[in-house]
Amino acid sequence: MSNLMTQLLGGAQLSLDFSTFIICLGASLLAAWLAELMYCLFYENRALGSQIHRSFILLGPAITFLFISIQLSLPLSLGLLGALSIVRFRTPIKEPEEIGFLMLLIAGSIGIATFNFVFVGWLYLVLFIVLAARRTRLLKGRFGTHREGLLLLQLEDAAYAAHTATLRTQLATAFPKLRLESLSATEGLTSLQYTFSGSGPTDWAQFQSDLQAAVPLRKLSLFFRTPGSAT
Repeated sequence: MSNLMTQLLGGAQLSLDFSTFIICLGASLLAAWLAELMYCLFYENRALGSQIHRSFILLGPAITFLFISIQLSLPLSLGLLGALSIVRFRTPIKEPEEIGFLMLLIAGSIGIATFNFVFVGWLYLVLFIVLAARRTRLLKGRFGTHREGLLLLQLEDAAYAAHTATLRTQLATAFPKLRLESLSATEGLTSLQYTFSGSGPTDWAQFQSDLQAAVPLRKLSLFFRTPGSAT
C-alpha cells in the first residue's frame, strides 16, 4: 500500500486495479468536497446562483469513473460520448463564477482519473490562494470586486430645473466616482442614469431619505453589478 501511494504521488503510470480504483474514487470525493467548500467560502453568500455546488459530491466521482472507463476501452469511450451527448442541464447556470467552479471540478476529476494527483493538488492550492487574495481589501479595487452599480433617478422637469445644483451636490457627496450615462425627458419627466464605482454610502437607507428630502424625486432605483455590493 505504501508503495502504491508513493507511485501515485510520484505521478507514475499505473495499471488500474481495485486498490487504485478505490483510491481514485476517494480522491475525487475529497476534490469534490474541497471544490464545494471553496464555492461556499468565496461565492455562495455573494449571489443567488443555481446552487450547483450541491451536485459536486456526485459529479466528481462520476466524472472520474467515466474517464477511467474511457482509458480502459476505446469502444466503450465512444459509447459513453454518445450517451453523454443527450445529457442536458435542467437547472440553468446563472452566474459566470459557477462555470469556473464547475470547470475546476471537471479538471480535478480528470486529473485524478489520469493519476495526476500532485498537479490536482497544486491546482486547488493555487486557486485557493488566488480566491483568498481577491477577497482582501487591498486587492478588491484592482481586480473588479469593488462596488459597482447603476443609479436611476426620475423627477419632473420643473423639479429638475429647480434642484439641479442640489442634486449634483448630494450625489457627488455620496458617490466620489459617479458618471452620468444618459439623460432623457419624456412627458414632463426627466430620467437620469448614473454609474458608480468605488466607495459609496455606508447607509443606503439614510442616503435615500436624505436625497428624497433634498430633491422631490418621483423614482429612485439602485442596481448592483457586483453581487453583495450593498452589504
